[in-house]
Amino acid sequence: MRRLLMIVAGVACALPVLAQTPTLPSRMGTVYGPTGLFSVPTADVLSARKFQIGTHFGRDLSTVALNAGIANFVEVGVAYLDRDNADNRTIASAKVQFIPTGFENLKIGVGVIDVAKAVERTGYLMLSTRAKVPPEAEDTVSQIILHAGYGTGLFREKIIGGAEGVLDPKWRVILEYDGDNLNGGLRYSHDEYLRLQAGVWRNQLFFSAGYTLEF
Repeated sequence: MRRLLMIVAGVACALPVLAQTPTLPSRMGTVYGPTGLFSVPTADVLSARKFQIGTHFGRDLSTVALNAGIANFVEVGVAYLDRDNADNRTIASAKVQFIPTGFENLKIGVGVIDVAKAVERTGYLMLSTRAKVPPEAEDTVSQIILHAGYGTGLFREKIIGGAEGVLDPKWRVILEYDGDNLNGGLRYSHDEYLRLQAGVWRNQLFFSAGYTLEF
């Protein structure tokens, strides 16, 4: 795990900060479908009338997912799980976002993964907010976004969460804790539509991609 943190930190230091350029949207589906980090969902949702096709490729698990913003602050999705050591399954998810009055910097997400209990029904509550960048990191990171919450089922009835460090308008370094493992990697937003990411999830290398469209 120390080696993972050193690799992530080294890549972060090697990328330039382009603070004067607007940061590209970075919402992307997780392994299980809902918008989030790698496997941990966040309070973010796709905007209304947008949908995203996503894929995840790992050693023991590969997935294909489709998420859609069906209304303001409401996201639904479905994911197909191709599992090497178990039967393949299709799971559905839903998430609702709340922004408390007077706390525009705070988002609250409440959702469920695997509604029909094809694998393991999982409920979660997540809080997402921006944090102050430490002075010693300002030359490398322009923004820090924190996520924290609680998840049942797949997340073992534990505290879950993570952090995103915005390195420049296209690159983010991400760390997450899924209730059992600390995972880390990089996310790249090529433009308004295409996202790519790679890293270590549950001690395995993975690659994933997402493409956003509007209907």
